Amino acid sequence: MAAPICPACETTARLTDGREIYPHRPDLADKPIWACMICEDTYVGCHPGIEDPLGFPADAALREARMILHHRRIDPLWKHAPRTGGYGNLDMAGIKTVQKAARGRVYGFLAARMGLTRETCHTAMFTLEQCCEAWTALAGVSYREVRHWAKFGDGRKRHAPASGEGVAA
Repeated sequence: MAAPICPACETTARLTDGREIYPHRPDLADKPIWACMICEDTYVGCHPGIEDPLGFPADAALREARMILHHRRIDPLWKHAPRTGGYGNLDMAGIKTVQKAARGRVYGFLAARMGLTRETCHTAMFTLEQCCEAWTALAGVSYREVRHWAKFGDGRKRHAPASGEGVAA
C-alpha cells in the first residue's frame, strides 16, 4: 500500500515506529506508525502485523475526536449487541459471533447514514467534520435499530443467507 498523505499539508507521510511517537511507551516501540514530516504530532497507526496505514494521519484534536467517537458511540453499539439486540442467553462463542456481526452492521449502518461506502467508513479515515457527522448519525441509535436496518435496509427484505453462512446474528 502507498504511504498515506497528510490531509493538513498534503505531504506524504513517512514510516516510523513507536519509539519516536510514544517514547514513554516501551510496549509500543516496535509498532509501525506513519507520521507527517511537516505537521507536528500528526500520525496514524498501522493494521496489526503489517505496515498498511489504518487511515490518514491526524493531529491530536482529530485523534481525540476519533477516539471519543469509537469509545462512546460505535463500540458500545456492537460490544453490547448480545445483551441489547434481543438474542436471549448466549454462550461465549455466541457472544463473539454476535459481536463480530454487530460490528460490521454498525459500520454498514453508519456508512448508509453518512452516504459513504463501507470501505471508506472507518474512523481512521474521518475528518473532524465527519467525526461530528458520525456522532450525530449515531445519537440515540440502539443496536436493535441497527439490526432491523441490516435485515430490512430501505424496506425491502434482504436475501436469506446461504446455508453454512453462520448464525443469524
